[in-house]
Amino acid sequence: MSNINRNADGRSKRRRPRFTPAQKWVLALSLLGLGLGLGLGNLVRMVMALRYDALLPELPLTVPLTYLAVMGGLWGLVFLTCAAGLAHFRQWGRWGTLVAVTLYQIHVWVNHLLFDASDYAHQTRPRDALLTALLLALTWGSLNLRRIRRVFKEREK
Repeated sequence: MSNINRNADGRSKRRRPRFTPAQKWVLALSLLGLGLGLGLGNLVRMVMALRYDALLPELPLTVPLTYLAVMGGLWGLVFLTCAAGLAHFRQWGRWGTLVAVTLYQIHVWVNHLLFDASDYAHQTRPRDALLTALLLALTWGSLNLRRIRRVFKEREK
C-alpha cells in the first residue's frame, strides 16, 4: 500500500504511516519509562537537592547534596536524550538506552554500598535488588526483541 495520496488538484500528498505494535512499544518505553520516569525523576531530584542545600546548609548527611544534584542532572539529561533517540527510532538511542540503564543501576548500587547508613536502607536492599532486576530485564528484554531491533534497523536505512 502506498503512502502517497492525491489531492483534489492531482498533487501528491504524503500520508503518515501508522505505527506498528513494535513501534508503539518503543514509544511507550521511551516516553513513559525513560522520559517521565527516569529522566524527569532525576531532574526533580536535582532541583530538590539544590533546594535542600540552600534551605538546610548545615544538614548532616552521608553524601553532599551537591553530589546528588549533579548526578540527578546528569542522569536526567542522559535519560531524556535516550528517550528522544528511542522516540525517533535511532539505533544510537537503542544502544544508548541499554548502556545508560545498566550504568545507572551500577551507579545506584555503588551509592547504596558507599552511602547507606540507616538500618532501613539495609533492610530495603532485597526490594531494591528486585527492582533493579526488573528494570534491567524489561529494558534489555524489550529492546532486544527481534521486532524491536528490526524497527531500528529499518529506520537507519
